[in-house]
Amino acid sequence: MTQTQKPIRAIWSRIPFVAVVVVLAAAATALNVTSWSKGLHFKKEPVPQPRDFHDLPALMGTWLQISQDSKLDPQTEEILNTHQYVYRDFIEVNQRGADLLVMLNEANSTSSTADVASSDAQIRQKFQAASFADRVAMIQSAIADKTPAERGAVIQGLQIQQDSGVVQMGLTYYTGMVDTVAHIPDRCYIADGYEPNSYDVPTWDLGNGQSLKVRLIAFDDVTGSNRVPKCVAYLFHVNGHYESDPLGVRQTLESLTQKYGYYAKIELMSLVHTSSNTDGAQKSMISFLAAAKPQIETCFPDWEKVTHSN
Repeated sequence: MTQTQKPIRAIWSRIPFVAVVVVLAAAATALNVTSWSKGLHFKKEPVPQPRDFHDLPALMGTWLQISQDSKLDPQTEEILNTHQYVYRDFIEVNQRGADLLVMLNEANSTSSTADVASSDAQIRQKFQAASFADRVAMIQSAIADKTPAERGAVIQGLQIQQDSGVVQMGLTYYTGMVDTVAHIPDRCYIADGYEPNSYDVPTWDLGNGQSLKVRLIAFDDVTGSNRVPKCVAYLFHVNGHYESDPLGVRQTLESLTQKYGYYAKIELMSLVHTSSNTDGAQKSMISFLAAAKPQIETCFPDWEKVTHSN
């Protein structure tokens, strides 16, 4: 083979590679032009939260926050994949307020059993005679100096005592992404050693003509640690509407005609005596959601404004 033939062969050997590059470049250009001309969006622009979850009031309806807001550890926060979240525990003031005060009184008392029983009765009598505002003040005063651990012990004690009137709320916000909806109880609780005992998708009547479909799961501990069963309900707010199905959230975000995208998860949890009976927990969650929904929605973008102003 002559020296002249070698360069010629080398050039011909590169032609298929160059052709592929040209075709790919042309396809990419055509896709970009088509996407631009038809208003298609494969990547979502983020939508800022109008109000931080931490700005939600401690009192919503007759439900009062009794936990302290705290930041998750860096590792958990990284797994959660968002910095926009809040987890709070609430009690229904009229239903469980006196129980909380009595529980704290018994925990702090060094008196005899008879004296403690007498003071418990006095506390309940005083609480029942008080106005709602005074009841709230009594509870807030009683827990003001309690540490997060002490509050947690009281919250758990109240739930073990009676599986209604206490609800844990978790709110998380995600924006600017099109991906599998992460961190749903179906997966997270199972990873933590719980197993679903029942699974339902009820439509909750919140009153005033409002209703919401939620995913409701009752979990049993399967680690052998005898942890109390849990009843969990969750739903999403995505691009201006509610969804109970994570696949519905993803389908909404995958719409190529939509430039922006966000979703928020509302998750409620109550401990229950048995996973086969979640009636009390459900009634509490419905009551809480009906009271909290107007406030929670102030943390979601005005979707009509987002879509019409951009």
